[in-house]
Order: sequence, then C-alpha cells, then structure tokens
Amino acid sequence: MENTQRDIIQKSGKRVVLTGDEVAVSEEFEAGAGTYEHEGKIYAMAPGILNLDYSSKMARVEMFNPPVRLEVGDIVYATVDDIRNSMSTATVFVLHGTKRKVSGETESSIHISNVSSEYTDDFRRVFRLGDIIRAQVIQSEPSLQLTMAGPNLGVVKALCSNCRGPLVRKDSGLYCERCETTESRKIAADYGDLKLDSPAKDMKVEISRERRERRDDRRTSSSRDRGGRERGRSREYQRRRGGGRGRPPKRERR
Repeated sequence: MENTQRDIIQKSGKRVVLTGDEVAVSEEFEAGAGTYEHEGKIYAMAPGILNLDYSSKMARVEMFNPPVRLEVGDIVYATVDDIRNSMSTATVFVLHGTKRKVSGETESSIHISNVSSEYTDDFRRVFRLGDIIRAQVIQSEPSLQLTMAGPNLGVVKALCSNCRGPLVRKDSGLYCERCETTESRKIAADYGDLKLDSPAKDMKVEISRERRERRDDRRTSSSRDRGGRERGRSREYQRRRGGGRGRPPKRERR
C-alpha cells in the first residue's frame, strides 16, 4: 500500500496492521476473521485494518487483499495433476480476472461427462498431465468440481507429450514444431492469444437450477452458522468473565 493511502486510513482513526502484529490479548477479545491466537495473544494474519468490536469482544482484521473463496459459477485456471478412467484431478491456482490466491480447497475433480459438450470417452483427447486449463466451478462444497463444457473453456497451455516443448495451435489441433507431430486437445477458443481481461460472464456456461439452489442454500447456512458461532463465543466469553465490564472473576485465596 502506498504511504498516501496508509496516511488517509490512519487519519480516519483506523489502525493499519501488518502480518504478525499483536492486535489484542485473549483475555479481552476472541480471535475473529483475519486473526489468530497464540499463547494468550491475538495476531494479524495479513496486512489490513484492525477492527476491535467491543460489543461482541471480537478482534478482526479487514485484509487489503483477501484470498478468493471459490463459488459455483466462477471461472478458474488449474493444472491437470492426475487422469483416471472417468475422473481427473486438477489444482486450481487462480480465479479469472484476479491475482489473489485461492483459499480453502484447491484440488478439484473433473468427471469425464463434464469435459466437453460432446460425448467423450477418453480424457487423452481432451487434455494431458501438466496442461493448464480454464474451467468453471460447478460445485464448491463438500468438494470442488469443475466443467470444461464451453467454447471458451478448455486447455489454454499445453506441452508436447514427447519432448515437452510448447504446442502451438494449428487448424483445430495442436502442433509441436520440434517433433513435427500433432496432438489432440479440447482447447479454449483463445488458445495462443489468451483474453485474460475478458469478462468472466462471456466464458460461463449455464449452471443448472439445482446447483444454483444448492449454492444459495450454502451461502445462507454459512452466514447463519458464522453469526451463531460469534454470538455463542461472545456469550461464553461473558460467562467466563463473570458478566462484568471486562473485569475477570475474583479468585479465591488458598
């Protein structure tokens, strides 16, 4: 963050903290979003603006560049790690249109029925190990699942299976200039000239009503659970503190 931005924030009365800064003690506050507790003290997990909520006794840090939590419909880039008969796995490393890290589970699965809008019975016609793909999230919980069924979804970078040299686009396939061989892939429409700044909505495929409803239900449930946990921690904190205004209960002398 530039000094001018930091100065504006500090002049507004808000405290800017950095990773590892001590922000509170566990006797006074609970560790909330963007913080963690260690040996009775609460620290910032990342640079951000400190928020000490005295009503709920929660310490939070509003991070400047929070990690991305994937949701149904998101467009992502991933590396193919494993290929089996009907299921493959790929590690997601970035969300389209951002440079922020992806939080939570990054290992995804792709069923062979979701690799193309056309019938496919062999993954090797679609991608190979090490290929970088552009895909869409069709399930985020309890496991991350992707689809490549769309003209703008598919392999965006591939290497030759023989010499590991870069493959260039030639007609409807990919060509290795070293080996002078052609390989088959399900390539994205902009392979070789990636449109990384294109709006994600231009790349998305239609998500089924059932998946959208499950996504909305998870959002509602997550919001309720998070609020309930924080209120529960607050009540438990007050009980331990003896109900006083920040004063610990008196200890009996032995």
